[in-house]
Amino acid sequence: MAIQSPQDFFFYNLCAMYDVEQKLVQMLPQLAQECQNAQASEAFMLHEQETRQHVRNLEQCFQILGSQPQTLENYAVDGLKREHESFLQQQPPVEALMLFDLYAGYKTEYMEIAAYHSLIDAATILGLSQCVQLFQQNLLQEIEAAKKLWALGHQIGGQQLLAGQRSEANPPQSDQPYGTSESLTAGPQYVAATTAGMDQPREANLSSAQAHSYTEADTANAGVPNVNAGPATTANSPAMGRSYHVQQGMEVVGSDTALIGNVREIRADDFLVDIPMRRDVYVPFTAIQSVEQDAAAGRVVLNIPADQVDNMQWPKPSFF
Repeated sequence: MAIQSPQDFFFYNLCAMYDVEQKLVQMLPQLAQECQNAQASEAFMLHEQETRQHVRNLEQCFQILGSQPQTLENYAVDGLKREHESFLQQQPPVEALMLFDLYAGYKTEYMEIAAYHSLIDAATILGLSQCVQLFQQNLLQEIEAAKKLWALGHQIGGQQLLAGQRSEANPPQSDQPYGTSESLTAGPQYVAATTAGMDQPREANLSSAQAHSYTEADTANAGVPNVNAGPATTANSPAMGRSYHVQQGMEVVGSDTALIGNVREIRADDFLVDIPMRRDVYVPFTAIQSVEQDAAAGRVVLNIPADQVDNMQWPKPSFF
């Protein structure tokens, strides 16, 4: 294709994007099949359906331009496909392959996001408002897919790393089958409760604290209002003594169940939440509404909606 004008360059990029979306329609089912995690597999299957619509949107744009749909080889996608095939040749375990697929999908989404921004900019300048709307529909779904794949990769990768650390720190005994002693999901703990007769916190392997049990009695005995049980909680409240077990890698959601991030670090009085594409924040244990241990990696539910986290003036980690 001869590029002699800005219009030609726009058409060139449109054809290349058409090639990208068609190839991804073929690749996404394989990625879904390779993922043993139900959420990851579902994310790829959902985006396959979205990508089929992306193809139709681009075909409609060709129609607006009075042209038949055309493809131009996009070597960036070909490179990602070859990278995937090369990784398969290493015969990785299913867990590693799933993590590879999630981050490969994440990288692909950002390549598409950049391409659609370019197409939107050019179509806007050329006055192709109908094409702009079609590109924007595709772009918004690519952005959401990128967020979802990053969050899943972050969560699953964190779980795998923590499981590896624990298995190295606590190797199975030679006379006992692996996994029959203390559960790997329990992890080292720091218990922050100060109940009657206990003046000092009780510690267990504090040097590598990866989990934290927080008891509501702690705030009452310290004279601090307990937001988990209402503004006027006292030591005689029926809610006293409830224990919360927080671990690295757990999801953190608001009271509205909207995702905030994942637990990254645990300290004596709070825990660091890794928030995608935003500044991380230290959340105090007094902000916990409940901890759901029955979820895949466990889930911490706060007593405020997710969109109120930025208004809480909680401490944030240093940039340096």
